[in-house]
Amino acid sequence: MTDKQTALLEEMRMQGKGYKAIASAVGLSRDIVRNYCKAKGMEGYGETVALNMPRRSADVETDRTSQINMGRKDA
Repeated sequence: MTDKQTALLEEMRMQGKGYKAIASAVGLSRDIVRNYCKAKGMEGYGETVALNMPRRSADVETDRTSQINMGRKDA
């Protein structure tokens, strides 16, 4: 899978597209798209993933900030 295919796959998934539509657009099999999405936490119905990803991104950022602050002596 190329970087361009990965970027397009992730963009389309955030738009709520399904595995089959993404596979056709990027030139990969549906199973490859599904497995990639599952590995990246983007599995499930496309519309649901699109709605939940902004929340997941915020949660990940909060976790990163917490981890950084835990390592600081002045925090």
